[in-house]
Parts: sequence; structure tokens; C-alpha cells
Amino acid sequence: MPKFTPVKPSRFSDTITAQLKNAILIRDYKPDEKLPSEKELTETFQASRVVVREAIRSLELGGFVSIRQGPYGGAYVRRLGYDRLTEHFIDLFMAGELSVQELVQARLFLETEVVCLAAQNITDEWAEKLRKALAEEQIPTKNQADWVRRNMATDFIFMEMCGNRFYAAMLEPLMKLTQEIVLVVKPRRTVIHDPREHQAIVDAIINGNCELAAQAMANHIRHMAERLINLEGDYRKRKGLV
Repeated sequence: MPKFTPVKPSRFSDTITAQLKNAILIRDYKPDEKLPSEKELTETFQASRVVVREAIRSLELGGFVSIRQGPYGGAYVRRLGYDRLTEHFIDLFMAGELSVQELVQARLFLETEVVCLAAQNITDEWAEKLRKALAEEQIPTKNQADWVRRNMATDFIFMEMCGNRFYAAMLEPLMKLTQEIVLVVKPRRTVIHDPREHQAIVDAIINGNCELAAQAMANHIRHMAERLINLEGDYRKRKGLV
């Protein structure tokens, strides 16, 4: 067990949370690994079980651990991802602190750079993934969620290809927010964008043409911008926000 230190009564829960969080961040406890039992933590921190439970609950709310039940139950370390960022973005959007127009502007700025980097990183394996994703867009489906997933699959591949995790961290919540809006409003499938726009982006990336990929992405986002912005009112009505 890492070297933890006892805490003062007035700061029990917060200090325990901070120490456990730090132990997770420096990989004393790795993803899918179980934290010490409640009994062990009470002895280590010289704190009550109630206080330890509060600390573990804070870690769970923060997305650092998940609680499992049963004979092998306990607090298990979660692999950190962008889920919490996505939740915050959606919350801010629902609270009226973000708009679809701002979403589109941010996507225009980020995605043009992302596809440029993707073109620079193209390999035969990535090219095959992109071709497969484009082909799946054309498969008929009556399931709205499946249709949205297929039509945004290339965007997530671009993020992975670009090799910049900061870009991915900023862009993934924007893409998930876009998904949320389309899934709630359920517009006609011809409303969002022309399928040929994705083809132009993918062709430029596969050819390793950074500038053409960025231009094709910019055209794609500008073409769908007004349509996507027009969905915001319907989204807020369906969510009872107006």
C-alpha cells in the first residue's frame, strides 16, 4: 500500500479523497485494480468508516473509481477518459451556457486541424478503417442511434488518427454533444449533411493531402452549420428547457 498519512478531524473526508486520488494518478493503483478494503483504509487513515465511505463516494462521483457488489466487490479504479468532460458539456448546453453556434465554431477550428494531422499520419491500416466506416454509412437502418453512430464514425477515427490527445479531449465532448442533439430531435436523415462530404474528406486524407482534407472538412462543417443550429430550438423544447 502507498504511504498515506493520518488526517486531522476537520479535514477527514477531503484529505482522504485527495490522497487516494493522488495514489491513482501516480499509478500506485492502476485501472481495474481494487483499492484497499474499507477496514484497511480506516486503519491506515485512523478514521471512521463513515468518513472513509464519504471519501470513496467522492472518488466515485469524480469518475476515479466504480463500486462493485458481490464477493469480489469494492472500489475499483476506472480508466480515465473523456466521459466526465462530455457530461459537463451537455450540462452546460442544457443550462444555456453553450449554444450550437458556438459548438459549430469550435468544431470548425478543431476538426480542420485534426484531419490535417490525420492526413499526415495515414497508413494502409487507417485507410482501410476509413473505407470501412464510409461503407457502413450506406447500409440501410431504421434505428436512429445506429444511423447517427455510423454517420459520425469517421469523425472519431480522425480524432484517433491525429495523434494529439488534447485535440481529442476537446473535440470528443463536442462530437458527443452533437450526437445528443441529433438523437433527441431525430431529424430526417437528409437534414444534417450530404454523404459525399465525408467521402471528399476521406479521399484527401487517404491521399495524404493535409490542405485538401482541411478544406473539405471546413466545407462540410459550414454546409451543415445552419441545419444543426436550427435543431437547437427543437432540442430545448423536447427537453422542456423552454
